Amino acid sequence: MRTLLLVAAALLAGVPAAAAPIEIPVAAEGVRSGPGGVATLTEALAEARRRRIRDPGAAIVIALGSGTHRLAGAVRLRSQDGGQAGAPLVIRGPADGSARLVGSLRLTPVPVDPALAGRLPAAARGHVRAYRLPPALRREARIQAPIVLNGPPAPPAFEVFDGEGAMHPARWPAEGFARAEDGDGPAFTLAGLPPSRLRDEPDLWAEGYWRWGWLFEALPVVRTAAQGHGTRLTLDRTPYEGIRAGAPIRLVHLLAGLDRPGGWWRDARSGILLAWPRGGETVEVSVAETLLSVEGAAHLRVESLRLAMARGDLVSVRGGRDVVIADSVLSLSGGRGAVFAGARDSGLRHCDVAGTGAEAVMLSGGDRRTLAPGGLFLRDSRLTGYARREPTQHPAVALDGVGAEVAGNVIHDSPAYAVHIRGNDHRITGNEIANLLAGATDTGAIYAGRDWTARGSLIAGNVLRDIRGGADTEVKGVYLDDMASGFTVTGNLFLRVDQPVFIGGGRDTLVEGNVFVDSSPSVHVDSRGQTWARDAVTDPQSELRAAYAAMPVESPVWRARYPRLPGLLDDRPAVATGNVIADNLLVLSDPPRFTDGGEAAEQSLARNRNPASPRADLDRLARTAVNPADFAGLAEGSGLRLPTIPSARTRRSPTAGAPFGR
Repeated sequence: MRTLLLVAAALLAGVPAAAAPIEIPVAAEGVRSGPGGVATLTEALAEARRRRIRDPGAAIVIALGSGTHRLAGAVRLRSQDGGQAGAPLVIRGPADGSARLVGSLRLTPVPVDPALAGRLPAAARGHVRAYRLPPALRREARIQAPIVLNGPPAPPAFEVFDGEGAMHPARWPAEGFARAEDGDGPAFTLAGLPPSRLRDEPDLWAEGYWRWGWLFEALPVVRTAAQGHGTRLTLDRTPYEGIRAGAPIRLVHLLAGLDRPGGWWRDARSGILLAWPRGGETVEVSVAETLLSVEGAAHLRVESLRLAMARGDLVSVRGGRDVVIADSVLSLSGGRGAVFAGARDSGLRHCDVAGTGAEAVMLSGGDRRTLAPGGLFLRDSRLTGYARREPTQHPAVALDGVGAEVAGNVIHDSPAYAVHIRGNDHRITGNEIANLLAGATDTGAIYAGRDWTARGSLIAGNVLRDIRGGADTEVKGVYLDDMASGFTVTGNLFLRVDQPVFIGGGRDTLVEGNVFVDSSPSVHVDSRGQTWARDAVTDPQSELRAAYAAMPVESPVWRARYPRLPGLLDDRPAVATGNVIADNLLVLSDPPRFTDGGEAAEQSLARNRNPASPRADLDRLARTAVNPADFAGLAEGSGLRLPTIPSARTRRSPTAGAPFGR
């Protein structure tokens, strides 16, 4: 009735009523299509194209029904897809999040081959199930590609899932890591592992932190031999900067390691998968490399869907404009959750992203040479459990280009960092970042480095808490590494964060109006370009100098935006100078620290102080509190305003009721 009244009112006013959207229903797996419906999302897109030709201005909704929609390969949207401003193409599930778009195949159990059963650990017998893999997965020589520093994104051949989520290739030791006794080129020795346990393992891998705690690499093992009371193993290449004695390492994809629930192993010759599922016998394997591949499309919405179980990235958006994923869950990918590269005015809002193998989200857009922003965004979302397969160098959010926004999100519980900043003029505001970097070292929750020109980014109004190193590890909050310069860090609360603002040789950064609680030293400044990192400044072929040469720093637009950048190479480039540290509140936190040639006289320091009226229960709050409001009184009379936890703005999406991806 209300709709009829609105239409009548519009007609009386002489305003044409907007046409109702055209809806194309898509039936879920095992459900018969109704009138006007189609069986697959691909068929729905073809029908949408036909409708758009007949009526270019039509608003079209592809409505996925409740249940599972299974993909064997990517659904591709090109420039002829999408919609128009004010009439986007919408791919939507029910508001309760009951539509699942998955890139997996459900496997059926088969009898366990007696020869394989005889090789199983005793604890696994009677629990491990056998499944025949589809032909395409049987032909894969290896379960994955090497994971190495700066390697290209390479999805695994497949992943395996049970009712609790992602399973892992069987490994030794089952928990934690063993320690390399030695390292010589690509070879190392592990004690306590007889070579007999590694026989007939043509697809054996070793992974770990071979030289540095900030770099995890996984490489295939090409040879094993007995050595003393252990085994000598040789990799197909030498890890980055070699193998140190005592490096934490584990072996992956060995049948002898299939001794507890959650593990799997593939026999490449027979195409049989052995798995010990957690709860029931249902097992799925990922077959689609990507679920949604968008290239050049504009005005597209993906809403109220659960996207899960792709071998690589769940959603890839390249080029185009106004592509938005909203109120959805993205989980259990072998690669990233969503990638936006070269798109404009696009991104995610009100989403949950969890259990990705690498980054949760990548935003890369805009033009650095002209400093034109790309308008990419991640807003009011929750990111957790990311970097599952690649726990270093793969943050929750990777930013590049110009002018991306990361606002109002909750990022928590991962071994990797929260935000990696490349490029210019990004905004990281109003986020809660907590419980990260456990076991990591020489890394930070928000990271940037090795580029004097990557300036102008704002880190404001965030809450960073419970980011601590261990006995043998050290971490940072905002880590401006290797001469990173020209940032603004303002209005943040650092609560139980080691080295909360760390300026590693950079210049022209503003650290103002932050509150440091049990977070020491509040600010670190070193001048490493004058000491151990001198070559990075003086060598014309260094990464730092190459990045400077690549940008038009003398152009009018760059001169206007960053007046201190032109002529930098003639202005004592090795010296950390021009940083402003002012009006910060230090609560049970040490004052700024200057090391490695860093000098307070080269910076501007003013009005950094302790609370005027500390509370009696301050020690307890500093140890246990998670709500910034608990510290509000400390800022009274200081002129400072504490940031607020963004949970008032962030909400879990309507799709987030059930376990991720299931």
